[in-house]
Amino acid sequence: MKSVKTSSHPDIVMIYQERDSVEPAIQQISELDLDFKAYKFNPKKLNSLTAMKPKVLLLSSNNVKSTIEFYINYLEEYEQNIAPHSAILLINNRETFRAYLACENGLFDDYAIINPLNEPYRLKLVLLKELKLIESRNNESLEQLVIEGEDELASCIQHGVALKKSFISQVNECEKNIISATNSALDNDQTKAVLQNIIGLSLEQMNENVSSNIQNIVDQLQELKANNQELKENIIESNQHDIKSVMGVNTELLIADVDSNTEQTQTACYKVLIAEPSDMFTHVIDKIFSGTVFKYALVNDGKLALEKIKDFKPDVVLLAYDLPTLNGIEVTKIVRQAGNQVPVVAYIQYRNREAIKRWIPFRLNGYLIKPSKKSAILKSITKAIKSPTEILKYQEKQVKNIIEWLPIYQVGNKQIDEQHKMIFTMLNDLYHKDNKQSAVMLLQHLSSYIDLQFDSEENLLRQINYPGTQEHITEHIELKEKLVVFLNKLDDYNIEVQHKMALVIYAWFTKHIVESDMKYKAYALSIEEESFTA
Repeated sequence: MKSVKTSSHPDIVMIYQERDSVEPAIQQISELDLDFKAYKFNPKKLNSLTAMKPKVLLLSSNNVKSTIEFYINYLEEYEQNIAPHSAILLINNRETFRAYLACENGLFDDYAIINPLNEPYRLKLVLLKELKLIESRNNESLEQLVIEGEDELASCIQHGVALKKSFISQVNECEKNIISATNSALDNDQTKAVLQNIIGLSLEQMNENVSSNIQNIVDQLQELKANNQELKENIIESNQHDIKSVMGVNTELLIADVDSNTEQTQTACYKVLIAEPSDMFTHVIDKIFSGTVFKYALVNDGKLALEKIKDFKPDVVLLAYDLPTLNGIEVTKIVRQAGNQVPVVAYIQYRNREAIKRWIPFRLNGYLIKPSKKSAILKSITKAIKSPTEILKYQEKQVKNIIEWLPIYQVGNKQIDEQHKMIFTMLNDLYHKDNKQSAVMLLQHLSSYIDLQFDSEENLLRQINYPGTQEHITEHIELKEKLVVFLNKLDDYNIEVQHKMALVIYAWFTKHIVESDMKYKAYALSIEEESFTA
């Protein structure tokens, strides 16, 4: 082991609880030949830590929560004396998500996994970046690539670095020119007073380092404010060309029967009433419709939905089943009894899908399974507006489950297993549909749900640092491509083709779960990932 440089003001200080857990990290840092000290955690020695003024502070404990509490206590107790530094979390791989949140919200600057040490270069990279030593080591690392026979890769990296430096230089020059052009446009003292009043802080009462940073921000705001009006005008001009559309379908498709020269064509805007009790789904739907030409209103209660239908007079209603006071079926029944034939698209949890049978007799124009993709929601709404008389029909028949989820497919993660069960149930439904409209709708819902399930699974694999994540994602892409082909094939409807599709997807999933999913299950159990059971 190389000797570790030490000084009264080291570059890096590590605080740890267990020496064994950080020993590999200490070895890595030692290889960088930097001023470095490592100490076992001792509350009585925090004052000496402050006096050392390290540029980088590495923190390792038994869990991230303990580390966060320690760091916050340290900041509170020694606030006025702590020198500017970068704070890095050292964690075990099961705590990646918590570490990410702590860094995302700005408490820590970065994190590195040290237990097990399965990212052998990340800790070095993080430290070199924080100490701004990356550039000084570039030539050394490129020379090593050449020695190892990777001269083409070294040349490629060198060329890319040169391009990036050139780009950054041009950006900096542009920034300087803007600041220079606006430098004398404002009364600096007056602007400074206003900004200080807004911030509610007195620069004289603040730590020298913080005060300097605030002053820099004030100066830059002064310089840029003079250019504000011109920026506003450019933004307005730019936005005039950003015409909203319905899921990429222009409003002309919705008003195709109207004379294109009339004023109505220019200003037509359809109204959508959305009744949804869940705050989460309401937020998602709000974001979807805020980017369209639709006027829309949101309610979260059945009685409120009835009142809004009278007042708002929507062109279509997206109606959830599980509304309080009156459910979606009851609302639709009352609306129809009043003689109102407004198109209704049901929005229903998969577990409540059987309610569709009871809903259809009240002239239902379509239905969506939660959660649905933006394109599916907007497509259903658009179709209901264009074809308000086209309603769903249902024929009762005995259905036998020939496609079933079995215990041998259990991967041990509750969320993933529940998602797989739902996919198998949807596949069984797809197999038993006997008309084009129902088959296409269910295959679209199945495709959307599979996309969401794959995203959930892939995020989990990244979170536990599964080494085969990329290969797993490649397999997911394979099925997604097949689903696109299957949807196109349903244009020329054939029930035998439909049955074959369901069985092909079923075969793909069983093979994928038994072979590929079981590999990440074994990995998760080997690292004692808490969300998995044997």
